[in-house]
Amino acid sequence: MNDSFTDAELEEHLADIVYQTEYAGQKTLVTLLFEHKSYVQKYPHLQLLQYILNVWKEERKQRKKLSVVIPIIIHHGEGIWKYKSMKSYFKGLHPSLDRFIPDFDYLLFTFDKIDDNQIANFQNLLLSMTTMLLKHSHDKEDEFMKLSSFWAEKLNRLDADKQLEFIKTVFLYIETALNLTQEDLTPIFTEVSTNVNDIAMTIADRIREEERTNNIKGLLQNGVSIELISKSFGLSIQKIEEIVQKIKFSLN
Repeated sequence: MNDSFTDAELEEHLADIVYQTEYAGQKTLVTLLFEHKSYVQKYPHLQLLQYILNVWKEERKQRKKLSVVIPIIIHHGEGIWKYKSMKSYFKGLHPSLDRFIPDFDYLLFTFDKIDDNQIANFQNLLLSMTTMLLKHSHDKEDEFMKLSSFWAEKLNRLDADKQLEFIKTVFLYIETALNLTQEDLTPIFTEVSTNVNDIAMTIADRIREEERTNNIKGLLQNGVSIELISKSFGLSIQKIEEIVQKIKFSLN
């Protein structure tokens, strides 16, 4: 279904998918709540409960029947995530108080338990690449590049399928989250199409431009003159003034 229950407070953290299905012969609305974690969280139920309440509040606002919410945590970080119930947060609680503690389950997926070959053989290309990126997001350069043939093969398939936006997303993630440079990615570039190469270069140029703009913005805020900034970056005063105008425009 097209309904979305993500409000302004949650839109940066929550992706929700609403299905209408049948369970035990009854029509049921099911909301899938996805939460990605790159670290082990001590009390995940607390955040999930807030999300679930937001879904239900929005459904009530729209005068809709309350849906069953299935929280799904995808853990792709370091450390072992051990599932615990919400009631386990309350150690030594008297049994008569047990009924006042809300309790619900969530589904847990940890990528460290999925073999790379299994991920490579996922039928869904986008799912395969996304899972591999998340699983290896904490790798060092040499570990990540052991999968260079995987990335080259999948990127070429994306190019053939004209999935250009996803190619951009992949390189944006590699450059920002993994902090790998074009030089680091040379083994991949030697095996991909010219089109994929061009997209990667464009993304890299955009990131460098943003970093330079942010550096110039910081210097200006600290009172450094345009002339000195011009000499520091090897750019003309006219170019620095153009960047300053862009910064002012973005702030308005």
